[in-house]
Amino acid sequence: MKMLKGVWTFGLWCIVACILLGCGTHYQWTKSHPAYRIPPRDDLAVVGADKAFVLIRSAWFAKKLNISADSIQTKVTTECAKLLTDELKKRYSRLKVVPSSQLDGLPEESLKLDQRIFIKGKFPEQGVMVADSSGNIPKAILIVHEVIIGTDLSRENYFDYALIHNEGPEKKTSNNLTAIVSYTLWDNERQRALFSAVDQVERPIIKISMGDIEELVRDIATQIQRNLDAGAGL
Repeated sequence: MKMLKGVWTFGLWCIVACILLGCGTHYQWTKSHPAYRIPPRDDLAVVGADKAFVLIRSAWFAKKLNISADSIQTKVTTECAKLLTDELKKRYSRLKVVPSSQLDGLPEESLKLDQRIFIKGKFPEQGVMVADSSGNIPKAILIVHEVIIGTDLSRENYFDYALIHNEGPEKKTSNNLTAIVSYTLWDNERQRALFSAVDQVERPIIKISMGDIEELVRDIATQIQRNLDAGAGL
């Protein structure tokens, strides 16, 4: 009887501790291939950045940035795509660009990171090495699948298949500028995913400006580089 009471008491304490500590679903947001040991340094190409950006709450951004609602989506996403490529070039001095047309017409595929986390994107065909804009064959290609920019976003709501159909509450205030980024480092020689990740990058909102969004994009480039290094065990 005393043993049962002890087990019951221990279980009760576990429940209380879980409530206090905020026990919840644990996600794995990165995945490395066993062969991924050396991160890219110079021999890297990038593809997809020009089509990856999506702006959430475009009407809110249009008002805050004093840009017409008709052009806000195109203006912000185009500038962000160019800036991301420029920032990656600062980190990878010989970075090449692979035309997004190389992936046009290919089916969208799913890549599993976790039991509930899947990346969706287009990948080069098996047996085909993709050339950059100069006709050269890079060893590795950074495929930027999607960059979602908004306020107070949570990557779980976009990449956890059990939550993606849930509608979030309508927000009247915004605390953080958020970017949710999904990407894959592709082995162009062996046609396989070396590393994939979904990042969530945030900056506090003080007075929103285009400069704040540009700083967010710089943070994205920094986070990508950190993850590519960490994924190789560095």
